[in-house]
Amino acid sequence: MTEKYDAMLDQMVKDYSLVTHGYSGEAPANPYPMFEYRRSQCPVMHGDLLQESRVPSMADYMMTGRPVVTLYRYDDIHSVLMNPNDWLSHIVADGFGAAVDNLLLTAMDGEEHKKYRKTLQKPFMRGQIRKLMDTLIRPVVVNEFVEQLRPKGRADLLREFALPFPIRAMYAYFGFPHDEDLLGNLASWAIQVVAAPQTDPEVAKVTIPKSMVAGQSMLETLMPIVQEYRARGEMRNDILGYMMTTEHEGDSFSDEEIANFIRMLLLAAGETTTRSFANMIVQLLENPQVMEEVRQDRSLVPKAVTETMRRDPTAGAVARIAARDMEIGGVIIPEGTAVLCSIASANRDPEVYENPDRLWLKRPMRPLLSFGFGPHMCMGMHMAMTEMEVALEEILQLPNLRLDPDYRKPEIRGLNMRGPDALHVIWDTD
Repeated sequence: MTEKYDAMLDQMVKDYSLVTHGYSGEAPANPYPMFEYRRSQCPVMHGDLLQESRVPSMADYMMTGRPVVTLYRYDDIHSVLMNPNDWLSHIVADGFGAAVDNLLLTAMDGEEHKKYRKTLQKPFMRGQIRKLMDTLIRPVVVNEFVEQLRPKGRADLLREFALPFPIRAMYAYFGFPHDEDLLGNLASWAIQVVAAPQTDPEVAKVTIPKSMVAGQSMLETLMPIVQEYRARGEMRNDILGYMMTTEHEGDSFSDEEIANFIRMLLLAAGETTTRSFANMIVQLLENPQVMEEVRQDRSLVPKAVTETMRRDPTAGAVARIAARDMEIGGVIIPEGTAVLCSIASANRDPEVYENPDRLWLKRPMRPLLSFGFGPHMCMGMHMAMTEMEVALEEILQLPNLRLDPDYRKPEIRGLNMRGPDALHVIWDTD
C-alpha cells in the first residue's frame, strides 16, 4: 500500500465518520426497542422521529417547521411508497440537492421521473448487472483487495475493504480511468455532499458550503473524463458508453448532461454498499452459527444479504409529502405534510415478520423495503446487492474470520445511514 493510497483511505474514513456522527445524533445505537414501543403505541405519530434525536431528516432537512408525521408499520409505509401520485418525492432534494443543481432522480415526480428512469435504468437492471459478477466485480474484489489482505491476518475491514471496493467496482462500470487520486477525490467529495445536512447550526456553517464546493469539484472533474471518452470514439459496455449512444425523448445526451447524471449517481455509488456490507459482516460475526451456515452452503449468500439488510438497514428512513389530504391508520394527513417512513421499524414489524429480531436466513420474505419500494426503488439496488454477494463469498475465504479481541466490538449506530465506525477482524494465515 502506497503512502498516497493510505492517505486516501484516511480521508475516506474521516468523511465517512462525519456522516455517521451526523446521522447518529442523540439516538441510542440500538433503536429497535424504541421502534417496537412506538409501533404498538403510536404507529402514526405526529412529529419527526429523526429531528427528535437531532438527526438530519429528509422530511424537513432545512428545519423550516414543515409539519411531519412519522410512520412505523410495514403496511402503512408500503402503501405510501407504492402511491407516487399522492405521496411526492421532491422533498428528497431539500438537503443536498443544491450541491448537485437539484438533479436527483430520487427527487423527481410524475412523468419527468417515469421518462428519465425508463431511459436510464437499462444498465442497472438485474440481468445487466449479473453479467458483471465474474467479469468486473469479482476480479476487483479478489485481485485488488482480498488477495492483498490475505497474508496480513488482520484488518479494519471498513477502512481497507468496505469503503474502497464498491467505489472501485462502480467507477470501473462507469467507464472511469483507474486512478487512485480520481477515486479518492470523487469518493470524498460525494460523501461531503451527503454530509451537508446537520442539525447543529455551527457544524452546518462548515458542511453546507463545503458540500457546494464538493459538488462543483465533482462536475469540473467529470467533464473532461466525459469529453475524453467521447473523443476516443470507443463506446464500451459501460455507463458512459450507454449514455452516449442512447436517446431521451428523441435527443442525445450532451456531455454536460452526462456529467451531471454521473455526479448524481456518485452520491450513492459507494456509501450505501459500504455501510450495508459492514452491517452484514457485524451481524454475521455476532451470530457465528449463522455465519457457519453460509460458509457451509454458499447458496445462502443472497439470503444473507437480504436478511441482514432487512434486520438492520443502512437507509433507516425515507420521506414523502402529501399531494392532497390523506388518511393513514385513521389519522388525517393534511396536504403539504411530510411523512417520515421508518424503514428500520417496518423491517421488524411482527405483523409481517415472525420473530423479527432473529437473524434467520431461511425466513419467508416480503418485499424488501431497505432500498425503498415502488417506482422510486433505488436504481442501483442490483449493483449493490451483487457487490455484497461477491464480497461476502470472497471474505468467507479468509480462514476462521473473527472479531479482533484487541479492539472494541463494532457497534452499528445511527437512525439513518447506519453503520459501524470500524470493523477490526483477524483470520488464520497458516
